[in-house]
Amino acid sequence: MPVRPRTTAMAALMLASLCAACGDDEAPKIENGGTEPGATAHREKWLQPGSPVTPAQWMASRNDTKVRALSDPAVTRLDALLRNANALYRESERMIANRAVQLEGMLTGIGVTESAVEVLDDLTAVAGEVGQTEGFGAVSQHYFNLRADNVSRADALKALKTRYGPRNAP
Repeated sequence: MPVRPRTTAMAALMLASLCAACGDDEAPKIENGGTEPGATAHREKWLQPGSPVTPAQWMASRNDTKVRALSDPAVTRLDALLRNANALYRESERMIANRAVQLEGMLTGIGVTESAVEVLDDLTAVAGEVGQTEGFGAVSQHYFNLRADNVSRADALKALKTRYGPRNAP
């Protein structure tokens, strides 16, 4: 089934809009969850440069009433996933978190329910060696296009693994 031009154009526009805010200025981080100024930063649609929450806190806390602590198991797991994705895809952890959340929304828009955490986990698992693959945004777009064409999750991930996964030396 061919990729629908409207769907592809919409996805490309959404990804381009995220790229416009890719700076990664540091700000003091909320350590203990929800009591410091900026404690609602986890409720923002996108994680902004200089946010007082880490990308892992933001992803883990998005549906919560307060920011999860840095020591929260979900935050520490996401922190490890984001650090790994950063090494593999050469994009900032903040940008990867934003793209994973964006992809979750795009998939929801086509009737596919996959969380940003699942997307991050899956797309990190398909990558090859460090520096060998496309950026997270490009792989996310490829995944979305496959899913929009009604390719199953397993088959889409298999296709991505074939294209972006480890290469065998001749």
